[in-house]
Amino acid sequence: MQSLHVFEERYRLLIAEGRDFGVVLIRLGSEVGPGRARELHQVGTIAALERVTPLPGGRFHVLVRGVIRFRLLSIDPASRPYLVGRIQRLPDPPPSQSPRLAGLLARYLRAYGVEVGPELVDRPNRRTVWLAGSVLQSELPQRQRLLETGDPALAEALLAGELARMSRLGRLGTPPTRPPSPN
Repeated sequence: MQSLHVFEERYRLLIAEGRDFGVVLIRLGSEVGPGRARELHQVGTIAALERVTPLPGGRFHVLVRGVIRFRLLSIDPASRPYLVGRIQRLPDPPPSQSPRLAGLLARYLRAYGVEVGPELVDRPNRRTVWLAGSVLQSELPQRQRLLETGDPALAEALLAGELARMSRLGRLGTPPTRPPSPN
């Protein structure tokens, strides 16, 4: 789940149309301005609209949920004010049978003050990798690699690395979470 504040005209139109949308990490360039998004990563996620709250001035607060991975095949930059692409749905990797991955994820979430139910630890599944990727506070290229591969071993390594880093920092209390993006 991701909370977004939608204020740009092109994205306000997208939300007003009630469209789910793709999220793709920019490899080269920036989101706005000259030379924007010159190069994109090829694997992204469909963000399904879960809740849309209208705000003054035509803005929206939206809650989205990542539902499927896709490969970006082509982009049509001219048909709409926002980018439109042709995609290929990517299959989920086989379910993770790794109790280590579930245990690391539970430890990581507890470190941030999130209580974990037994269903996560007792029954790891294919979504365990995606959950790890969505909560990890690590560098975007690492999270992108996890999205592209769906590799449980990579998820384990990233979680173990973050837990070790947190341990080295010592007990400073519950680490702050990232504030919601104004975008």
